[in-house]
Amino acid sequence: MEKITEAEIKEFLKNYGTKVRKNEPDHYVELMMDNHKCIQFGKSQYYIADDLTLTNREQEIWDLLAYKYHV
Repeated sequence: MEKITEAEIKEFLKNYGTKVRKNEPDHYVELMMDNHKCIQFGKSQYYIADDLTLTNREQEIWDLLAYKYHV
């Protein structure tokens, strides 16, 4: 497995992440958490859906984020 770069992670987050905003209503957060994981990368948090169809490389990136950066 080739090392995953920061640029690849940022591209993945840009394509599949929904940035967490300040002061989101509780019902929205609960809805998102039903089928998303919250990932913190750097100073930002992102919701990423659990049921994505990914390439092998994207799956490697997702696995890393879910394991190392899940909040």
